[in-house]
Amino acid sequence: MVQDPSYGEELHLTIARVLNSETGEVRQRFSQYTDVDHSLEEGWEVDYSSTGNVFTEKEVAYCVSVPGQNQWAQLESTASIESALEALSITNTSPHTNGNVDSGDTAESGSEVASGLASKYPLPGENHTAALVKFYSPSVAPKASSVIDVVGIYELGYNSKSQESDEERKVLWPCIHAIYHTDIQLHNLVPSLPRLVLSDYIARRDMCLSHLTLVLGGDELAAQYLLLHLLSKSVRVQDAKVGKFSLNLIGVPSCEKEEQQPRRFNFNNLATKWIGDAIAQVVPCSVEIPFELELLNRSAFLPNAEHGDLKAGILQLASGTEIICDETCLYEGTLDEHGVRNLHALQTCILEQTVTYLYPFQPIDIPTNLRILVLSTGKSILQNDCDVYLADTTVRFLTKIQSGTSIDIQPLDPMHTEQIRQYLELARCLDFSIPKDVSDVISSEYADSRRSAHKNGEQMMTQEELALTVTVARLISISKGQDLLDLASWREACALEQYRKERATKAKDARPATGSEPPS
Repeated sequence: MVQDPSYGEELHLTIARVLNSETGEVRQRFSQYTDVDHSLEEGWEVDYSSTGNVFTEKEVAYCVSVPGQNQWAQLESTASIESALEALSITNTSPHTNGNVDSGDTAESGSEVASGLASKYPLPGENHTAALVKFYSPSVAPKASSVIDVVGIYELGYNSKSQESDEERKVLWPCIHAIYHTDIQLHNLVPSLPRLVLSDYIARRDMCLSHLTLVLGGDELAAQYLLLHLLSKSVRVQDAKVGKFSLNLIGVPSCEKEEQQPRRFNFNNLATKWIGDAIAQVVPCSVEIPFELELLNRSAFLPNAEHGDLKAGILQLASGTEIICDETCLYEGTLDEHGVRNLHALQTCILEQTVTYLYPFQPIDIPTNLRILVLSTGKSILQNDCDVYLADTTVRFLTKIQSGTSIDIQPLDPMHTEQIRQYLELARCLDFSIPKDVSDVISSEYADSRRSAHKNGEQMMTQEELALTVTVARLISISKGQDLLDLASWREACALEQYRKERATKAKDARPATGSEPPS
């Protein structure tokens, strides 16, 4: 993934006129895809005054392994390049401070490189791969957070950033001189995507729903909404973003407060970890964010280039990444100004699907496509597109998991796991639209429902509720492999939304009596 597309610019002497100082002989030397200009024999030197010299511009981008890429989606390295990849590997020693670089034969220079590298990876404390990728004119560096495939020449080179000291410039960095590159999407990380017909989509949808229902302790309603969430994708239609579907699952049991030590971004609550691990098995990239006060107050959620170098933020993720937030570990305490800004950044990402890059002169909002799932005991402190209260049986099921009780559930076999992964990625890629006749029916029913509610003195359906129901209907159609919304999916969405609202009303009515939902 491209973390910093504007890491620097360089000039390379591609064609050089060389002169033999003893004989006066003149030759031309060619050099490309390397940081070594020209290696000359004794008596030869470059004639820098020659008009025949040709310089090539190089754009330098800082690239990292895709943040949150799950193990099953990682491409296996062949034995012939294992040593090269090990030289790119970076190990952070702390989730909040810069760590050390494990750079194989270049370990002597690793400690000097570490502070720059560790601060440029979005997930604190995670091992990753990084390199400077150099794009030769007329190619240009891809945009920030884009995922690319690169074919090029690997070598150790020097960092030519102007703001660095002479001593730092002497440090060797992993470099890839790009011969060819192309943008890819996360679904390209899922191997062997087949072509599916309509019946295949429906069969795999049923398989996926059955699996999610087991994961959620038999809660079919929550499983349906979780499936719709996993299929959601933010797309732009006529200058408006549609399709986003952040989800809040309410009723997840909290764990006892422990002395919180600085650690990586992963879950301590066994119940949230259970759900997070199940999702990680079927999506290429997922990131866990526990809402612990220390992490919220000390971590950077937004990319920041206010001091010239683009430091990574936790929200600088590849398009299509799943973010799972754990609110069950948010206890009483002080959320400082930095923590408030972090939560505001996450809220903006949920509502607007943008991530703000903090540049020196003004912040820039960059469009993104991140699916956000919030797991909480009570209603989330964040505003989400959809809130689903878990069934009482599911709350008890997750409480057993949270307490460490062994759960006897048949694991998903590898073949079905692979089929679910393929189904989710293929369905999400469908080019979807709403026919005009269906749109007219929806508009008519919306107007009729408001007139009827007004006449009977009932609460009228709002535009926000209509938009949510349309999104649910859209995702239901996509889950069946359909690229057009039909009335059957619209009716199913209306019934599903009605059931969800009824459960929410019952849960809220029962809250004062049971006291089972602590303030969040």
